[in-house]
Amino acid sequence: MRPILCMLCAALALAAACSPGQPPPAATPPRPTPPPTSPAAVPPSPFPARSAQPPAGTPAPAPSAQSPVETPPLAPPGEAAEIVLLHGAVLTMEDDPARAEALAVRDGKILAVGTDAEIARLIGAETHVIDLTGRALLPGFVDAHTHVFYFAGGDDDLAPAQDELLSSGITAIGEAGATPALLARLQALDRQGALRVRASLYLLATNNCGRLEGDWYRAYPPARPAGGMLHIPGIKIFEDGGACNEPALSVGGGDGTQASGDLYFPAAELGQMIAAAQQDGYQVAVHAVGDRAVETALGAIAAALDGGPNVYRHRIEHNHVVRPEIMPRFGETGTLPVLSGKYPACAAAEPVTPPAYRAWEWPYRALVDANPGLPFAWHSDYPVFGSFDPVAHLYGMVTRKEISADGRICTPPDWALDDRLQAGEALRAMTLGGAYALLRDDEIGSLRPGKYADLVVLSADPLGMAPDGLGDLEVLLTMVAGRIEYCAPGHGGSLSIP
Repeated sequence: MRPILCMLCAALALAAACSPGQPPPAATPPRPTPPPTSPAAVPPSPFPARSAQPPAGTPAPAPSAQSPVETPPLAPPGEAAEIVLLHGAVLTMEDDPARAEALAVRDGKILAVGTDAEIARLIGAETHVIDLTGRALLPGFVDAHTHVFYFAGGDDDLAPAQDELLSSGITAIGEAGATPALLARLQALDRQGALRVRASLYLLATNNCGRLEGDWYRAYPPARPAGGMLHIPGIKIFEDGGACNEPALSVGGGDGTQASGDLYFPAAELGQMIAAAQQDGYQVAVHAVGDRAVETALGAIAAALDGGPNVYRHRIEHNHVVRPEIMPRFGETGTLPVLSGKYPACAAAEPVTPPAYRAWEWPYRALVDANPGLPFAWHSDYPVFGSFDPVAHLYGMVTRKEISADGRICTPPDWALDDRLQAGEALRAMTLGGAYALLRDDEIGSLRPGKYADLVVLSADPLGMAPDGLGDLEVLLTMVAGRIEYCAPGHGGSLSIP
């Protein structure tokens, strides 16, 4: 048994183990580059009815003193894991088991999840062992909608952007608005083997002001190679303002009760656009900030599906203003809502609705409750809300508070406080929900044998603490396909073999 020490503040031997982009000291096999799979092969939803899930956000019992694990005989080479992580609070995002103590990795994938004693049987002479010492092990965070690569600048800035994502625990993103130039840059990066964060590209069918960008994207059909770092699942359509012009609302104009804002396409035209895209196998992500845009997008998706299931996983982005009566339509059509994370409690911006309608803004608690069993995903929408840090977004989703740059804790108005999510719900949206939104949940998003070992180690169990403590969590280690891509420097603790 060979220990891998990730001493977060010492030893030269450690530098090799925790250098970004490097495998553990005994070589981890390189990422596979298997042949593409058919874009039509969409995996089924992994989400059961909500009643079948363990109560989301239920605090975990306080950890008891670890009992020593009797050392089993070494596993033979053909059965041994390459990496084993023991003595942790393993949050699988699966229903059975929802929690575990240990996990084993081989060939870049999760080999087994279970108790310390069960996983210790997979330790062989060449296995590297990481002692989590009670820390939390989760699937890597999945940011379903961001613009981090678009705003990274030139090619030389893509590597630092990946470093920042990995140091935040993000292992997969949806780049929501890929231009031809960005697509070419990322394809070149992928060919060089230099793409360290899984990226799913949504090609721009319109610009942010609603202008059609032509059919350039049809030269790049949907492509989701198994285990690939670069996927093209679909296209993006802007249906209202927010990034350009104003959100399309059913209230706000004239005396406050008339429609206002900018709706780019009527429902019939948008439905035709979605139907044409899905005929070519594309998933469609529709930007809709205001309730009028959300309602139009829901109707257009329903028309395109023509009574069939949403096997393409068409999604609606942002959903910042949603009227109560249209909320159940997400579940009726199987349309995936992609929700923002941290509420901008420190911002001085005024709400977009008149006072009588403020409960329609960021109504995520009500939206989740109106659609039991429906997957929903988190997105940072970076740089709109200033940060893609999953810890800040988790804290914001669960408390609706925001920590300012100078350390102040900002609390939103009372009307925004009643739509907080539970920690378990938020974490699922940030992992399995995001993977579902990117059509990757058959490979990542939860800790299940056979999935890729995209993992993050947090300083504490987010389900075992008070909500106000979530903002203090730290990312200690990030792994992608069994490779340690980030290990926190200068930390007083350690991840080591006893």
